[in-house]
Amino acid sequence: MANLTFNEKKLIESVFGMGGGLVLDFTNREFGEFMQDVVQYDIYEKYSGLSKAKMLREFIKDEPDAYVGKAIVLLINYLNDNALVKDDIKGKSDKLYEIGKRLLGKSTNSKKQNSNKSAKPSVDYDSLKESLLNIEKLTSPQTKGYEFEKYLNSLFEAFELEPHASYRTEHDQIDGSFNFEGNTILIEAKYKSKEIPKDDLILFESKLKSKSHFSKGLFISYSRVTGEALNYFQDSGSRIVVLTVEEIFLMCQNKIPLTTLLQSKFRLLDEKGLIFKHILELNID
Repeated sequence: MANLTFNEKKLIESVFGMGGGLVLDFTNREFGEFMQDVVQYDIYEKYSGLSKAKMLREFIKDEPDAYVGKAIVLLINYLNDNALVKDDIKGKSDKLYEIGKRLLGKSTNSKKQNSNKSAKPSVDYDSLKESLLNIEKLTSPQTKGYEFEKYLNSLFEAFELEPHASYRTEHDQIDGSFNFEGNTILIEAKYKSKEIPKDDLILFESKLKSKSHFSKGLFISYSRVTGEALNYFQDSGSRIVVLTVEEIFLMCQNKIPLTTLLQSKFRLLDEKGLIFKHILELNID
């Protein structure tokens, strides 16, 4: 059972509009898909015959802090991504987001976070940069791709993003995933010198659409994406952003946290529909 006070439970009811058996604007299908991003079971099967709001209440009562915190963070992200945060609940949703992070085990004290930025996490940027340069010294394209995949796992591990290795489903190959701000981000990685055509991005987008309705993706490329591809995806409602090896190198060189870079890129996607903007154009401090 999640460690929530009575007032915190009432806050959940208010922010997620749970009056009348609803949860936000979810249809039954969407709510089922959403909750499978949180836990690996069918919530409609476990809580058969209940309304969406009652299912969420039972879920909060039955599940531990981590799962409930993940559900809260993902629901707040859904609110923000779909511009559903009204002025009268803005302060409440911000407060609830901090509660979700607390349940996930993340610090919610901003002053404490600011005072301990240098210690959390401790990242060896020089080692990450050197490892990236070593990949380029390899001669076999296949070996480069294999070592790059291992490098990405160590990169996400360094920033405590809980990476998963590549895996194959019945229909496609996924190059890995990681956890970012309560979301599972799927990865597509290409270590090729030629510019990335739009068809590669379209294929990755189709992989996302075959998964959860809420999946997002990070396309990591050695080379840049063609201008045609960027124009094709402009304001397309895409759920992917592009990160280049050059940007990873500059990130390490300037000791910019990967989390900060990803926040900027996904925010740009949400606000302006852009799948790529170079790190030097993002005005990251």
